[in-house]
Amino acid sequence: MLDLLSMEFFRNALIMALLLSVLFGVLSFFVVLRKMTFLGAGIAHTAFGGVALGVFFGTDPFIAALAFCVATALLIGKIVRHGNVSYDAGIGIFFAFSMALGALLISLRRAYTFDLQGYLFGNIQGVNVTDIAVTAAVMLLFLPFIALYIHRILFMTFDEEVAAVSGVKTGTLDTVLLVFLAVIIVISIKIVGIILVSALVVLPASFGLLITNDFRKVVLWGVIFTSAVMGGGLFISYYTPPGATMVTLGTAVYLTALGIKKLKRQ
Repeated sequence: MLDLLSMEFFRNALIMALLLSVLFGVLSFFVVLRKMTFLGAGIAHTAFGGVALGVFFGTDPFIAALAFCVATALLIGKIVRHGNVSYDAGIGIFFAFSMALGALLISLRRAYTFDLQGYLFGNIQGVNVTDIAVTAAVMLLFLPFIALYIHRILFMTFDEEVAAVSGVKTGTLDTVLLVFLAVIIVISIKIVGIILVSALVVLPASFGLLITNDFRKVVLWGVIFTSAVMGGGLFISYYTPPGATMVTLGTAVYLTALGIKKLKRQ
């Protein structure tokens, strides 16, 4: 363990993982509560189209993925609110489109030199100080936003129509949450990867809800769960792919907790 901590890239990855643990621990609660888990998966896979756009046009794949995912999240939100289309339908359309676009652009740009597998499954060696600074900045924006608007978000979650009539700007809050969802997913790609990151959108809150129904404690348990899974997975990933290790470990912990809860009920 000490040998790993002596490596700069591993220390960067560990700091990044702990920051992301807080972000996913909090974000997951609202995503699961609002039944937007498929949206998280859709936006995560949309990042592949953004990465491919960056590669095709010779720009930074990370910046391209960030812009593409935020734009897609906003567009899905607008279509759902004003186009009489369900979240599932909107996500399904953009999910397929983004993956197809990514495959098409990558095939046209065969001489690409970047680590495609690292974007798909995570690469802890690619995490740098800039990534940590960006993640910390997002956390400094996201946590105060949640603290200020948590009661309105919960009100909107349980009864959006009544919340809107009561003066809650449901459209604005929904848009901001979608933007944060897209940004947090994209900044976690280097550690977890595009294909697997959607699991971290769902697992923390799902684990927390197994333990308690108090939303504050659900969020706390979600942060603890994600920290343990990402931190533990990171140390194990010295020998295995990081994203796959974290998601496998997280799923195993969740299923174990689910089994224990069922045994207690019986």
